[in-house]
Amino acid sequence: MKLIICEKAIAARRIATILSDDRFKIQRINNIPIYFFENNESMVIGLRGHIISLDYPQKYALWNRTKPRELIRVTACKKANEKEIVSALKKLANDVDEVIVATDFDREGELIGVEALDIIKEIKPDIKIKRARFSALTKEEVTDAFEDLSEVDYNLSKSAETRQIIDLAWGATLTRFISLASGQLGKDFLSVGRVQSPTLRLIVDREKEINAFKPRTYWEIEGIFEKDKKNFKAKHVRDRFWENEPAKKIFENVKSAKKAIVLDVTKKQKKEKPPAPFNTTAFLQAATSLGFSASDAMRVAEDLY
Repeated sequence: MKLIICEKAIAARRIATILSDDRFKIQRINNIPIYFFENNESMVIGLRGHIISLDYPQKYALWNRTKPRELIRVTACKKANEKEIVSALKKLANDVDEVIVATDFDREGELIGVEALDIIKEIKPDIKIKRARFSALTKEEVTDAFEDLSEVDYNLSKSAETRQIIDLAWGATLTRFISLASGQLGKDFLSVGRVQSPTLRLIVDREKEINAFKPRTYWEIEGIFEKDKKNFKAKHVRDRFWENEPAKKIFENVKSAKKAIVLDVTKKQKKEKPPAPFNTTAFLQAATSLGFSASDAMRVAEDLY
């Protein structure tokens, strides 16, 4: 039997629906839904993203007993952070002879798939492994991917794991150093991270700019015009007036005008490339401008995916 590993439960159900033509039954192991095809040839499990995390051995848990710089040279150990899924994978490993990794088609997806493979290979070291790569959960893309299976890219997964190791070393070392140096420990410790610290710097700089901003009063002159029974607005060519008197004089000259003369018309042809697809940051910025919270926006994106 084949075991298909997906990154999320919603992806597992979608892939099971496509590949089995909606003919599957659901069984639960440790309350994790497993989708068994009616032909008994395949089953699908959905993970919850990373099921393994990196941490330092327990002997380094006490901050006061280890110099922060020593953590840089400590080899991180792997710990299961989704124990129910890990246990389910071990149970399923006994009944399968082939595993197909169908996680997201990116660096993190490759590592997530390899994390699951490592669990399964503890039970069956020589199990057959294949990789399905697709960019959308459509019937055509998924079907094509499973008809043209490839190999797992272990170098790609290693690059993602290396990023995790760097994040851990950076975050743990500097968090301990800053917290110990400032005397803020326990629940008041000061967190430092490769991503969060530069982001915090940007936020602080922006907040300083906002606090230093001094509002200035300005005036604008706007006219309402009609052409071919359609109204439109236009501003004075100077846009903003920082002094009241010049704006007031111009306004007095034009406020009673009934007609306007078009002195010049400029026409240009312009080609625009289509906008690039959203990345997560740009997507959340656009969603926020529409009134969506980050959590709601990500939930919608997950459903669409």
